[in-house]
Amino acid sequence: MSVKDLNILHVAGNIQYGVLETGSSIDQLDIDIGNASNAGFNYFHNKFGMPYDFLLKSSISSGHSLFIAIQDENKLLGFARFEQISEETERTYRGKTNVVNHSIHLLRSIEIHPSHRHVGIGRLLFAIAVKHLKSNVITMPDNPGASRFFKEKLRFKPLNPKNSGLSSRYEGYLILQYPRAKNMLKTMAGNYPRMVMPELIGSYEALKFRHNMGKNISSEDISDFLTLFESSRELLDNKLKGEMNSFIRGFDFK
Repeated sequence: MSVKDLNILHVAGNIQYGVLETGSSIDQLDIDIGNASNAGFNYFHNKFGMPYDFLLKSSISSGHSLFIAIQDENKLLGFARFEQISEETERTYRGKTNVVNHSIHLLRSIEIHPSHRHVGIGRLLFAIAVKHLKSNVITMPDNPGASRFFKEKLRFKPLNPKNSGLSSRYEGYLILQYPRAKNMLKTMAGNYPRMVMPELIGSYEALKFRHNMGKNISSEDISDFLTLFESSRELLDNKLKGEMNSFIRGFDFK
């Protein structure tokens, strides 16, 4: 059963990444809650005694953006909650309108199922979210492990509230500024193409192998590859894009 009102932003293998648009969709999620004999989602339940369906529904009803990663159509692998605290500002000068300051979103929480950590799902979910939000992102890690993740993996920097137009209440927060946030997904695709675009990379390598072995490649095989190639074009770095273009030009499509 696919999740209703899920705006799918990216698909990698059998994992879908997207933003939920209605609270009622939470009831369709398979949320594995941890206990003494089972590793599952547990942070908010252990710290606040808060049911996860209530937490996620409350986020949406409060106007926050809720991004999720799901497997096999509805099994929740991870989520990230963002609250907009500053709107984008623009300035018009001599008839041209330019963005002066991008909006700022507070990352309220990000949690990945314990069985799916350390394989890049959290970083990919975050990268997809900030690309969609087109925003600066701030956060306050609540433990040393989270602080290392944001600083070392996601490249957050210490926030200066005055320079960001924020109140002193955000002293000590970390910030990921929009220029870096905007390019994070493409950077990840360049560094980890097999994780971000598994279908495209798998198709490309299979076709290259068959070509090198002198095996026949049908026009349908090429067409399927081209569909994947076009859908992922904006994520490809110039080197890999050039390789794939050269490979495609080696076939006669007439």
